[in-house]
Parts: sequence; structure tokens; C-alpha cells
Amino acid sequence: MTRNVTKSFGLFVTLMLSLMAGVGAVGCASQSPILDHITEGSDAFQSVQTSGAPIPPEVMKSAVGVALLKCFQAGVVFGWMGGNGVAVKKLPSGWSPPVAIGVVKGDFGALIGAQHLDIVMVFNDAAAFDKFIESGSYFYAGAQGTAAAETGGTQASGPPVKTYAHADGLYGGASIGGLGILIKEKVNAGAYGPDATVVDILNGKFPQPPGGIELSKKLDSGR
Repeated sequence: MTRNVTKSFGLFVTLMLSLMAGVGAVGCASQSPILDHITEGSDAFQSVQTSGAPIPPEVMKSAVGVALLKCFQAGVVFGWMGGNGVAVKKLPSGWSPPVAIGVVKGDFGALIGAQHLDIVMVFNDAAAFDKFIESGSYFYAGAQGTAAAETGGTQASGPPVKTYAHADGLYGGASIGGLGILIKEKVNAGAYGPDATVVDILNGKFPQPPGGIELSKKLDSGR
């Protein structure tokens, strides 16, 4: 028993180190970290929209804000999730410049496996979106993955947020409930300036960064 626990812990440590190295590299693939985050978010949106359960047009039309996240989760006994993406707000003139965000989540339980997970959170209530941005950890909806499925889509919904996820991989006990959201302050400062606040960015007080206009068009087109 002790030997098995030690072996599992060793596998966990090795896996976590590999994941941390991989996720640590996200956002550093180009000379523009904000563009990397936008690309991650855009890819996540496209993944969900080309899955078997895309976001209905009426849901996107009524959205006041969205969060787009490309994640990877894995675990052996312990579970871990990391990833990057962006959050944008719908303004009278269109979608706001994106705010770079990241996600970190931990679980404990009988978990084993690895999974890529693309997540799109669609907010239809401005106060809920503001609270999400302010607190980060605010996210009550959950979407349970299926350990036996190699690929698949899951959805959890309910006012004031509808969450869509597309999974690719094998992960026992997969869950996206209780996400911990991090605002990437350094990435946002590099894109908009050291004095830029998240509120000002989302209220459209800065021009779109590289990739921002393209992301807006993709959200408007729904694909």
C-alpha cells in the first residue's frame, strides 16, 4: 500500500512539473503576451462552436460579457488545472478590448488522467460579470466531464451565466465547477500601460490590441 502511494505521488510530482512548465510557457510564445492570450481564448471559442454542442446564437446575442479559456487538467490522486484566456465586455460600440486572465484549480479525490478543456462562459447579467471580474473565484455553475469518454462536450447553465465546455482527453472526475480566475496584471500592463485598470480596459478606454478586432469579429459571427 505504502509503495503504491509513493509511486502515485512520484507520478503526480512528475506530471505537475511537466504541466507547470507547459502552462508557464503559455503567453510567452510570441513577443506579444496579450496576443497569445487572445489566441488561446479565440481557439477555445472556436473549439466549442465546432463541437457537437455550440453556443446558440440567441445566447451570444444577449451576452453582456464572456470569458474564454483554454485549459489543461491532469492528476494522479490529486488534480490540477491551469490555462489562459481573455475576458471581454459588450459595449454599445461593440466588444471591449480583452483582459488577459488565467485559471488555476486544484482537486483532491480518486482522479487520474489528463484532458484539454476549452471553456466559454457567457454572462447575461452585467452585475454578475462585474462580480466575476472582481472576485475571480466567482463561478457557481459546474460541468461534469465523463471519465469514459475520450472526447465530448459538456454544458452547465443557469442565470446569470451559461458555461460551455469542450473536452478532449481522458480524465476521471473532470469538473470545471469552482474555477479560480486570475487577472494577468503584467500582461495587461504590457498591452495597455502600467496605469490601465481592468475596469477601464473593459469600458473601452483603450484601443484594441493586436488580435482584438479579429476576436470581436469571431464573437459577432459566432464561429
